[in-house]
Amino acid sequence: MTYRINTGLRNGAQPTLQICDATTGSVRVAWEYPREPAGLSEEERELFQLRREEAVHDLFRRLFLLTTEQYLKGELDTPPRLGAWRRRSG
Repeated sequence: MTYRINTGLRNGAQPTLQICDATTGSVRVAWEYPREPAGLSEEERELFQLRREEAVHDLFRRLFLLTTEQYLKGELDTPPRLGAWRRRSG
């Protein structure tokens, strides 16, 4: 399965991501970085920062699940290598 990936910046500073199935056009992942509301107290601002971190973690979880689905359906040419990003020592 191939995908069409649309990215952009909403209001010049808010990243967005949309991953669509290239064949059917169905949206597989839609994500938007949370925008900070005006007038937050210091405590609310700290909580909002945690929500932003959760949003990024959620994005990577959803991307992982999408890749896993492809793997289980046999749609990947080669299975992903676990730990491929790590350098091998020695």
